[in-house]
Amino acid sequence: MVKIVSEKIAHLHTYQQALDDFGVTELMSHIRNYADENFNAALMNLEEQELESLAAILIQRLISNLKGKLIASYLNAIRHGDSHVIFDPTNLEIPPPLLDLPDQFPNGVTPRYQEGDRVRWQTLSNTTDWGIVIGRFYAYARHRCQWAVCYLVRLDRHSPSAAWIAADTAWEEDLEPNTDNGWEQSADEESSLGVRQTNPHALHSPRTTPSPTPDLTQQSVPTPTSTSNRHVPPTSHHAFPSSPKSLHAPSGRYRSDGTDANNPRTLTQRERDLIELYSNCQLGLTPMRFYGKWSVRYQEIASICDRSISTVERWFNRGRNYRRPTFNDLRHLAIMDFLLEHFEEIPSQLFNLLCLPNRGQ
Repeated sequence: MVKIVSEKIAHLHTYQQALDDFGVTELMSHIRNYADENFNAALMNLEEQELESLAAILIQRLISNLKGKLIASYLNAIRHGDSHVIFDPTNLEIPPPLLDLPDQFPNGVTPRYQEGDRVRWQTLSNTTDWGIVIGRFYAYARHRCQWAVCYLVRLDRHSPSAAWIAADTAWEEDLEPNTDNGWEQSADEESSLGVRQTNPHALHSPRTTPSPTPDLTQQSVPTPTSTSNRHVPPTSHHAFPSSPKSLHAPSGRYRSDGTDANNPRTLTQRERDLIELYSNCQLGLTPMRFYGKWSVRYQEIASICDRSISTVERWFNRGRNYRRPTFNDLRHLAIMDFLLEHFEEIPSQLFNLLCLPNRGQ
């Protein structure tokens, strides 16, 4: 046992030494502490997965933009040991990722899967989801800094996440063909997932000690200090009110029930200010910070965000398997965090307007 542990420690030391020797550790440290007029790492609340992804993307962009003249110049510098032999001292400018569609779109786009193909998410743990492709679309893949094919997968009724969602999206590299037609969920798997039984009366009951949760990460996660995870500059020239008190001014005149299609509610300056406020709202909480604050599992985060467990797993993964959640996912978690913190302060009548009770229960 001692030998196995020592070999593992030696392997980790070798891996870390390789990162140090090839400048990856220095690159990540530089990103972590970088600040200029366009980017300030201290204000971005970078998580470890995002930091690793940034380093990987920058290295990939450097590789794709290498020029022979640049390589020859540095090779000569290495061989002669003197910087003056570099033919053209280079300030390599890595172009930003192109957000526009490729010029020849849709030429060159060859989806691997077609509608009707049976697929499953590539397994990252002892649980994964599966289903059938019912659609696909072309979208910008932020983890690859390029456009890619994304699929809409309708989950099989035995898939673990089918208890709360009918379908989810997945990038092509996260899927694989599902040839195991007899794969069904067992009672033991259901128990290990910890599927919740919803109790509409439990929200106002005293909080109980949560059940033990799996260790989703190899590091401890700090308790979040803010629910804002991104800066969204205003995109409108609309004059925003100088004081939030103006938002509590009398609203426009309209029918209180809002059912008259021929007499829609009038937008006054107050309503336009509210729309502006919502459009630029920075409300968002990352899964890692939510997990660090509340004792939750993959299943519960997936249920909150209306996602599959397989998708949520990739939010907590490291390296090439990391996928960043969408802004909608971040907002779902921020709203859930707000409700968990302030539910007892919200009048039941107001809460029922925000979250209609499930009449089917």
